[in-house]
Amino acid sequence: MTSTSEPGNRRRLQPLNQQLPATAKWAASLPVEVQPLALLQRFPRIANALARLWQDQTGLRLYLDNLLIDGRGGRRGFSPEIHNELVMLRDYREGRYPGVSSSA
Repeated sequence: MTSTSEPGNRRRLQPLNQQLPATAKWAASLPVEVQPLALLQRFPRIANALARLWQDQTGLRLYLDNLLIDGRGGRRGFSPEIHNELVMLRDYREGRYPGVSSSA
């Protein structure tokens, strides 16, 4: 019998790459114009993190800045669609999205 503590049987801890129920609820609570549909489909782990950080203004800003600004150099970046959704979420959360007020 093999022990689960042997190196060959250890699972690597990785971010959950499927949308959580709380994330779906968060996205549904957003105005249709700012719901990040492509992000939810293509990068659910990022959407999960955004949903978790949504009420933490400072943490959310830092996370979004880290996603949107290449501080390490050489990153390929997101597709324009994903990039635009991230910018729109940031602007909405900071009250800068035209015609829609942020729910804090």
